[in-house]
Amino acid sequence: MSQQQKRENYDIISQLPMDLLSQLVSLLPLKEALKTSTLSKTWKMIWTTHTDIVCDISSVLGVLRDESGNVSLNVREEHRNQFIERVGHLMQQRLMGPNMRSIVISFPLSRKDGPHVARWVGDAVMKGVQTIILNLKGGSGIVSFPFSILRAPGQASKVRQLGLNSCSLKSLSVRNRTLDSLVNIHLQSVNLTDKQMDVILSKCFFLESLVLRKCCKLARFKLTSRNPRLKFLEIKSCLKLKNIQLYAESLEILEFDGLLDHFSCDHVPNLVQLFACVSGEKFVQFSTYALSRIAVDAPLLQTLNLQIHRVLPLPKGVFTFSNIKYLVLNLNPCDGEDELDWIRYILKAFPFLSRLQLDFSLVVPRNAGSTNQSHRGLAEVSHENLRELEVTGYYGGPGQVEAVKHLVDRAFKLDLLVISSPAKLYIGLREFIRVDLRNDNKSSSEKIEELRPVLPNSLRVDYCNL
Repeated sequence: MSQQQKRENYDIISQLPMDLLSQLVSLLPLKEALKTSTLSKTWKMIWTTHTDIVCDISSVLGVLRDESGNVSLNVREEHRNQFIERVGHLMQQRLMGPNMRSIVISFPLSRKDGPHVARWVGDAVMKGVQTIILNLKGGSGIVSFPFSILRAPGQASKVRQLGLNSCSLKSLSVRNRTLDSLVNIHLQSVNLTDKQMDVILSKCFFLESLVLRKCCKLARFKLTSRNPRLKFLEIKSCLKLKNIQLYAESLEILEFDGLLDHFSCDHVPNLVQLFACVSGEKFVQFSTYALSRIAVDAPLLQTLNLQIHRVLPLPKGVFTFSNIKYLVLNLNPCDGEDELDWIRYILKAFPFLSRLQLDFSLVVPRNAGSTNQSHRGLAEVSHENLRELEVTGYYGGPGQVEAVKHLVDRAFKLDLLVISSPAKLYIGLREFIRVDLRNDNKSSSEKIEELRPVLPNSLRVDYCNL
């Protein structure tokens, strides 16, 4: 008996049922699954049962560095040609396997490579793919993505999730029937026009999640009752966006930033979480609305994260937020108001808060010994529900010490105080960066330590400095 025959006789794994082998291979990353094709004739095509195809520089070329970095043009072109050739061969083989679940193409391809991308995606659609993610950032020019390929001839589209980075859109019209199945859409650095956005919203009846980032042609966003299932909406870094209009029955989470001229939240009865960072001429109008009238328009709101980077006057009236449990706010009082005015307003307007986070980094210090005279006449208010207070951007000025003490004294159930000197600047509901905006001779630790004598011994205090 030859050595090869002996090895085959001892190849117990290859004797397993094909269905079981396919399940084992599907547990491997695609890069490792492809390696099994060299084991024997039995294993040669088993990898084609892999349901998730990930084509990036590491899995296809074995190169670990970022191809969009400082690599010579000749090397980049060589890698591009190799990538296109290998992915094309891989997709040809994969067509012989069963249905796919997802395809990810992550490589800096150029505008001229659009036909290759369209063919790969078209092949995946033929195999019933449900998730398509294209990250083409770093290539020369923008690859055009034809929406028409999302539906195979004679078949209903099965694509539920679409993610595009650094693409332009084509074949998108009101007669398009390729969008009916989409549930999640994520567009970043996509040349998306207002008209194209309207088409997407009008045709995606089952849309539940929409993310728009750096879509720099978008100037207007209007959401109507045509999207009854949309629950999550994020719009960030769309620099030309000036107008947002929302009528969204099912919307639960909203995150957005921008230089807005107009914002209307006509019907968001189920909104639960809101992150907003607005600048521009209408900054005061929107921020005041978010701290007052939105209590009526979004009665179920529980989390409000409002990033204020300019001077903001207190709202003229006090609206009661009956459901908000978590508030994040940058304090930046205008002339004639200070930290205590804002704290009185917060304690009165948000009686059911359990977590409060305030950033003091933009507050102009007042002189020691100066007294706060509230021009609003807001009465002192106690708070029965606040349990956790976080203060960032703390530099130990007289107004800050007084403000923290005021909060601690009036929050009867306060259990934890977290305090730090670096500012905590949020870019989303759960995304933030820490920045130390002040630089003086006295260390942050010393300033925070000076606060200790005015705090009750029973309070847990976490001094959280960098």
